[in-house]
Amino acid sequence: MRPGDWPTVLEQLDRQSRWREASPDRVALVDLMRIYDVPAVSIAVRQDDAEPWAHAYGTATFGAAEAVSPRSIFQACSISKHVAALGALRLVDQGVLELDQDIDAYLVSWHLPDSGGWRAVVTLRQLLAHTAGLSYNWFRGFGQGKAVPTITEVLRGEPPATSPPVRATMLPGSGFRYSGSHYAVLQQLMEDVTGTGFAELMQSLLLEPLGMADSSYDQDFPRHHGQVAHGHHMDGAPLDGGWRVQPELAGAGLWTTPSDLCRVGVEVTHAVAGRSALLSPGLAAEMIAPQVPGGYGLGTDVQDHNGRLQFGHTGGNAGYGCWLFSWPATGTSMAVMVNNELAEEVLRAVLVAAEHHYGRAGAVGHPTPAELVGTYRVRDGYTVRITNDGDNLALHAPGQPPLGLTPLSDGRFRAAALDCELTFEDGDGDIVLRLRQQDTTLTATRQVN
Repeated sequence: MRPGDWPTVLEQLDRQSRWREASPDRVALVDLMRIYDVPAVSIAVRQDDAEPWAHAYGTATFGAAEAVSPRSIFQACSISKHVAALGALRLVDQGVLELDQDIDAYLVSWHLPDSGGWRAVVTLRQLLAHTAGLSYNWFRGFGQGKAVPTITEVLRGEPPATSPPVRATMLPGSGFRYSGSHYAVLQQLMEDVTGTGFAELMQSLLLEPLGMADSSYDQDFPRHHGQVAHGHHMDGAPLDGGWRVQPELAGAGLWTTPSDLCRVGVEVTHAVAGRSALLSPGLAAEMIAPQVPGGYGLGTDVQDHNGRLQFGHTGGNAGYGCWLFSWPATGTSMAVMVNNELAEEVLRAVLVAAEHHYGRAGAVGHPTPAELVGTYRVRDGYTVRITNDGDNLALHAPGQPPLGLTPLSDGRFRAAALDCELTFEDGDGDIVLRLRQQDTTLTATRQVN
């Protein structure tokens, strides 16, 4: 699908967002916005060898007349981490930082506190991957006119900061735990090692080279820019002052547009392919490689749908929500931003449409229908049978009438009566059945008669 096809797709979004194929429950984006009190939605798509597409729907403030445009800025929320990670990796490329060095070698203004004489050793890689084991924090920002802490005060938990001090609470490297604390430390580290404020540093490292003219980590940027989508609570009530100030810039403080975010996704994709002047292929590959089981790389959520890679980030601040994802196989990056803090169905409906068009992959093999017949054990006490009547396959589940299976062109089969999809794979000489039902996949091995 080309970027310019999206206006038609947005007229028929699927409300059954966990269905992989189309459900009968369709709705237009503008109707979803009305249902969930979302004043504005902005969308952009960039695809190699195609004209970029961007459009904004709705108004800057709920019930107001001022329409948003593709240049209206939103808070990027936790997508800020994805962009900050790319900036940090540029410093690694430049030899300023090392991925696996103890961050204490770089920090000046603050140091990770010890406990009982023991101090955790944390690396930049662990900060970026949320495996450093630092205390959980989610930063909600500060109202207009309120005292705003420095990043050092945030790390120390000193007023006017409202979050607890950052400290090690898990063994670094032992597992994944998502926390804003990791990127608060990253922000301080990048400032200390370069002697430059984070907003200014990111401007020179990334935003300016990528031509992101509508983007900044500067919290005064909305007042200078002029076109601002004001944040709203889930009931449509606007935030006091229009938005909150985020001193935790690396984790939640980027102001931007979907069009600018797509530039980031495209750059990472090109870097992996050796086509970027900003990041080396080796570091780009590490960025999108899962650091622990569960699918998070260096500042990016990584998913593999049967061999089709998807990477990017989601985000949610007080008043805002968003996502940015890229699909290297199709050369596509897409971003969606909304100015309501709990517009999950709106965001999800568009994401599912994008995944359907850009993130699909077929089965591993293409066995003939006759080769698939047999009984498959899902678990003790629950088996399913596949029968074949003249190349017409059917699935027989306990206590249920047969489900007819329709073959798809890439070797998959679909039970049209349900959101149910089957793939058959070679498992060490026998057939393994993977039965996907919405967001759940059962694996069954064919029993030997």
